[in-house]
Amino acid sequence: MATLLEVDNLSTSFFTYAGEVQSVSGVSFHVDEGEAIGIVGESGCGKSVTVQSIMRLIPNPPGKIKNGQIRFMGRDLVKLTEKEMQKVRGKDISMIFQDPMTSLNPVLTVGRQMTEVLQRHERIGKHEALARSEKYLEMVGIPNAGRRLHQYPHEFSGGMRQRVMIAMSLLCSPKLLIADEPTTALDVTIQAQILELMRDLKEKINTSIILITHDLGVVAGLCSRIVVMYGGKVVESGLVSELFHDPQHPYTWGLLNSVPRLDAKSRGKLIPIKGSPPDLLNPPRGCGFAARCPHAMNICLEQPPAYTEKSPSHKVACWLQDSRAPKVNRISGAQQEVVV
Repeated sequence: MATLLEVDNLSTSFFTYAGEVQSVSGVSFHVDEGEAIGIVGESGCGKSVTVQSIMRLIPNPPGKIKNGQIRFMGRDLVKLTEKEMQKVRGKDISMIFQDPMTSLNPVLTVGRQMTEVLQRHERIGKHEALARSEKYLEMVGIPNAGRRLHQYPHEFSGGMRQRVMIAMSLLCSPKLLIADEPTTALDVTIQAQILELMRDLKEKINTSIILITHDLGVVAGLCSRIVVMYGGKVVESGLVSELFHDPQHPYTWGLLNSVPRLDAKSRGKLIPIKGSPPDLLNPPRGCGFAARCPHAMNICLEQPPAYTEKSPSHKVACWLQDSRAPKVNRISGAQQEVVV
């Protein structure tokens, strides 16, 4: 399977009056053609800044891509001019944002906003653009699509607005679709419908997907690989089966232990991750998770860990992988203990 997108050592910072906020630091991952990957982590871990860097939507000033390459179909997006990027956005790479109400223009009809995308990138007439827009609204499950094209965003429910955003993002048959927490503002029933819709569309048009979320459970049914971020860095990445059944980083353990399990025999209290994320104005010298990790050692506070390859697809950045570190077992959903 060919690689569609390759992010290599990406670093993005925001220069504020208080200093440099190192939002993303040395992030690397790839997306293959027709593949869906999930990027997970707490709020503020750098997920959204990473994908906004891919789309070149970082406002400058105060933001800036300091280092790294973003290779998409053989081209480094970092080196493209703004005019060249405008031809990529919406056509080759599309993005679904968190809140559809703020993403859609409230004073323009849905049809006007959808046809604008087509007329800009494909130079087709208004009637043909309306016909294709209606087809895509029907594809994402919106009834009476022809009539709904002439309505305004406030006349749609939250779930329907998100479906409009998905339809709009797919109009030009993009090779890569980035979904930045597309189900955050929706209730549980609509969340399931949106994820099922994205799964169906992926199979129908073979679009690669990057799904951004803070919930590991959301990506289980859609993605083949997971990238776990913390403090602006990738701490673990691997196949879904590897991260769910053999997680190696204490932060990944914490994320899994904080997810409700309906199939668990003993349904005790969820185990939260104590403490707060690191201050990216003054990032820690060693491992970013050391201050919250129950297994932290002295070296964790002094030096950042290198990546250990557990398998060709599974990598983890943690000092517990060192042969001199104590052996640690993860006790799923109950407790964590150190075996001396």
